[in-house]
Amino acid sequence: MEDRPTDHAHYSGTAFDRAGERRRDDAWIATRLGDPESRLVPVWRGRSLVRGGEAAFLDTRTGWHLIEGAPTEPIFLGIDERHALFALDVSHLEEDDLADLVPGAAFTELYGVATQLMRREASLLSHAAWMIHWTRRHRFCGACGHATRAADAGHMRRCTNPDCGVMHFPRTDPAVIVVVEHEGRCLLARQKGWPDQLHSCLAGFVEPGESAEEAVAREVKEESGITVHAVTARGSQPWPYPCSLMLGFWAQTDDPALHLGDDELAEAHWFSRAQLADPEALGIRLPRHDSIARRLIDDWIALGD
Repeated sequence: MEDRPTDHAHYSGTAFDRAGERRRDDAWIATRLGDPESRLVPVWRGRSLVRGGEAAFLDTRTGWHLIEGAPTEPIFLGIDERHALFALDVSHLEEDDLADLVPGAAFTELYGVATQLMRREASLLSHAAWMIHWTRRHRFCGACGHATRAADAGHMRRCTNPDCGVMHFPRTDPAVIVVVEHEGRCLLARQKGWPDQLHSCLAGFVEPGESAEEAVAREVKEESGITVHAVTARGSQPWPYPCSLMLGFWAQTDDPALHLGDDELAEAHWFSRAQLADPEALGIRLPRHDSIARRLIDDWIALGD
């Protein structure tokens, strides 16, 4: 199972500069917020603003009233070819208040439209939604319960209690996802509650004190009863639903006998490359094309060509 590392098309590979060195320059950030060329990336209750299959933005001049009334400060995302970019939470507004923000645009679940967006736009919108999600859940200190205050242009929140002062940073939850192979077949499974016979790779979160490779072996064993070896990294993908970093692997097993263990899986099966080349004939669906799961599967299928 040797081949090139997987390259994932969505939610990563941003085409703008995150400009981390500017985050502590309060004067520069204030100037950019007052610059009508800067752009706001609004997020409303987890949804992104989209118009005609493209991301929609506000400029700081027309959106200044939103900045002044927002529940949290704008979060600096970076700089593209011309503009400074800021995520802005507008979740305090009612849906009727949003109708005329950008003519023809609507707030939409990113999961439903990501495959229609250009890679850079999917990455930018996921970055904005991710940061807003984290900010909304860290307005109070988890150590003492006091309010937190934004710092580093929104990339850190500091507890306002002088006896505490804990710094909170955006979190990412690492998870592993793996194609397991045995003699030219790969293992795919369907979780309980998944719709329309969707089958995907086995996956799970990395636990404390555990390497990613150890997590692969543990998750596969727990879910399928299979022992794996030759665990090989294949790439990674930020997955903004809501804040995971998916670590992709291939692995092999010498014993294909399945023993579904933790009540998470409804079924699991071994599939050949020829079968997966035409999943509809099997009556199953494969994961979306914007997911690392689909790319891992497609790469495995292509290896047999």
